[in-house]
Amino acid sequence: MSVIGITIGPTERPEIVANYVNAVQRAGGTPVLIPTSLSDVYHIENALGGVDSLVLSGGGDIHPSLYGEKTRTTLDSIDRLRDSMEMIAVEIMTRSERRILGICRGAQMLAVATGGTLVQDLPSEGFMNHFDENHDRGYATRQHPVKAEPGTQAERILSGLELVNSHHHQAIRDPGTTLSPTAWAEDGVIEAVEAPGLLGLQWHPEASVDLDERHLEPFRWLTR
Repeated sequence: MSVIGITIGPTERPEIVANYVNAVQRAGGTPVLIPTSLSDVYHIENALGGVDSLVLSGGGDIHPSLYGEKTRTTLDSIDRLRDSMEMIAVEIMTRSERRILGICRGAQMLAVATGGTLVQDLPSEGFMNHFDENHDRGYATRQHPVKAEPGTQAERILSGLELVNSHHHQAIRDPGTTLSPTAWAEDGVIEAVEAPGLLGLQWHPEASVDLDERHLEPFRWLTR
């Protein structure tokens, strides 16, 4: 049985962590939580040493300095230690050719760690249908259509799904030279990026697996 690491920020809500754990278990993997407070390469390498694949989970914003920009808007829950830890984790996992699934912030981290850039605030640039301000309804409750490029990993893991959930105010602007964009929202926002062994999804499949088992496909991709 594959051991799947899940990076978890220090302020993540228990019910959200439970969703990741549930999704990995239902996909046939053994979940192991990896704290993003690890502060040096030695401890990060040791923590990742026993995992077969890695989930970079959702969370707050990535500091713009990591993709060569200054802060231009209000950012949410910046965690420089988490940024550093996950940048190192991406390098370790890709060097050892182990798979990484990035979800929401995790997809953005995959892009930043491989030379890409982000949209710091979607509403400021006219993209309004990606974030629900009503936290009483939970997270990732808004939905919108998504279209994947035929023949891609994104198309395969969508398994015919035409709607995905959405809970983000940032997005990938330029995926860089390693990742290719392979799915988009109707307004052109990048919804998936991929490369051999790397898959980034802007939506939250872990929040929907109890509604439709097709949302388990990204996690099954990890456990195969």
